[in-house]
Amino acid sequence: MIFLNGHGRTAVPDGDVGSASYSGVKTSPVSQVCGFCDYSDYGDPEFGPFGYLAPDAQEWTHQDGLTQKLDDLADAMIEDVAAPDQDSYIPPVFTYLGQFIDHDITANTDRDTGLSTIEHDEVVPVPRKEVVGGLGNLRAGSLNLDSLYGGGPVQGPFAQKLRRWLRFPDDPAKLWAGTLSDVGFGSVPLPDDIAGDLLRVGRVLKSGLVSEDELKALPDHLREMFVNADGTIKEQRAIIGDARNDENLAVAQVHLAFVRLHNKIVDEAHKHVKDPTDRDAVYAWAQKMVRWHYQWLVVNIYLPAVCDDRIVDAVKAAGAPLYKAFFDRVGRSAKDLMPMPLEFSVAAFRFGHSMARASYDWNRFFGRPVGSTAPFADQASFVQLFQFTGDATEPMPVPGQDNAGSLPSHWPVEWDRFALPVSAATPDRSARRIDTNLAPPLLDMINQPEGLFRNLAKRNLRRGLRLNIPSAQDCIDAVEAATKMRVPRLSAEQLSEGSAGPAIEAGGFTEKTPLWFYVLREAEVLGTRGRLGPLGSVLIAETLCGLVVQDPSSYWWQSGSDDQKRWHPADGVKPGGHVIDSLPDMLRAAGLL
Repeated sequence: MIFLNGHGRTAVPDGDVGSASYSGVKTSPVSQVCGFCDYSDYGDPEFGPFGYLAPDAQEWTHQDGLTQKLDDLADAMIEDVAAPDQDSYIPPVFTYLGQFIDHDITANTDRDTGLSTIEHDEVVPVPRKEVVGGLGNLRAGSLNLDSLYGGGPVQGPFAQKLRRWLRFPDDPAKLWAGTLSDVGFGSVPLPDDIAGDLLRVGRVLKSGLVSEDELKALPDHLREMFVNADGTIKEQRAIIGDARNDENLAVAQVHLAFVRLHNKIVDEAHKHVKDPTDRDAVYAWAQKMVRWHYQWLVVNIYLPAVCDDRIVDAVKAAGAPLYKAFFDRVGRSAKDLMPMPLEFSVAAFRFGHSMARASYDWNRFFGRPVGSTAPFADQASFVQLFQFTGDATEPMPVPGQDNAGSLPSHWPVEWDRFALPVSAATPDRSARRIDTNLAPPLLDMINQPEGLFRNLAKRNLRRGLRLNIPSAQDCIDAVEAATKMRVPRLSAEQLSEGSAGPAIEAGGFTEKTPLWFYVLREAEVLGTRGRLGPLGSVLIAETLCGLVVQDPSSYWWQSGSDDQKRWHPADGVKPGGHVIDSLPDMLRAAGLL
């Protein structure tokens, strides 16, 4: 399944599939077109279930002025540019790997459906029963790389056609990548082959697999994905498993890395597959290998990087009991659809927004120079990373030239600046520490419509209220009831300190704190080396580890050579001789480092 940017930009009239009613508004997980999907052919599709980890927690109810209090809190979450301790020990890649993971497992909580609309003077909380009944996950929920391979609970005929385009026409065992545009400014040294960008519409058109007339003949809600208002084709539009992975260049480069990893693993198939001439079999085998490596990296590399590693170890040892209790209670709506906690997807996992920097040491052209290269700028700005995507208003700008049809050759990231371990908090080569101060560009997102959606903090806090996410204190109660953990609680004094403290007090949020804010404040007070604190670590580790533990096809249930006799990357394929047991080694295997 291929999505829009996930932030409610395109709406169509409400449909009749899976509808619920709330306050006179028809609400449905399919009341909008989800990217390239067309649900008109479906009578009663299955969607991945959402649920609550703390379903019996006190509900938020409508209170005059509460929305304004949340907006005031959001306004207080502006980065203090003079703060000396903004930097973490976490490489920047983890910010955008987290975004990639999020897009792989969840979609629909950020789209402005009737159920989750937040653009009113007063946001009215929806009762949790209504939320669960009217909101479906447009992802399968599993860590199975829906976003890379296409897929999801429902596939319309056009989405199925696009899914076939993801595979390289000359070798259907491989995924189809795009090429860079040489605009005369030089190029970064890696990759050393032509597969340096995501697949884009312009390349598919040139292949002859589709024509401009076919794109222009699509229904309006699909046509606008590919055709500008003046009738010209959006040649820079990415053809990938989830179009949200082209909303900024950093997550697009992460997505490209996984495309390349798949293809490098395919190159090793002759050593592992009985009949390597069966390209469908090779594709399926490579897909399985990539998924296992990805799942292993999420559990064993990503989680310890952003969470308290002691909590990660405890969650793994116990088999993610909080998620298991949730899984047993919520269950699946259909085979292979994993339930997703709303506390995770709407609040806790949005901690990554705090890690985003206003600028990066991106490459030799937009960062520290290499040799005789003369940089265009000292760093690449966050705003620029949103311009070099197919989602931008003026995509792929080139000074003095027409816009490029694909990523210019001087714009790929140099991964040694973005993914290698940092021994100290480094301003331009580490993520921001997780805290309650967001980088200024997140308060005015350039690729979003004018209004509320441009302010990420307001959007997150209002969405949490609308979807009735339990308070942080109630989440702690749920964690302690389902596990043997005891989670330290921030005091009213700790919550009331810092730049956002006055807004917390004025809003009356010291005893019932919005979960997203609490996770950030907890990291600020109790986290180490820029990572999450106790509650945030539990919610993230339990959910991501739980998705793997409850999936019988995951690496977790494969025999292998680790200390638990479980599968380890050393047991897997080794492209270029690289055991893929770290992000740098994954990038080396993909030919990017």
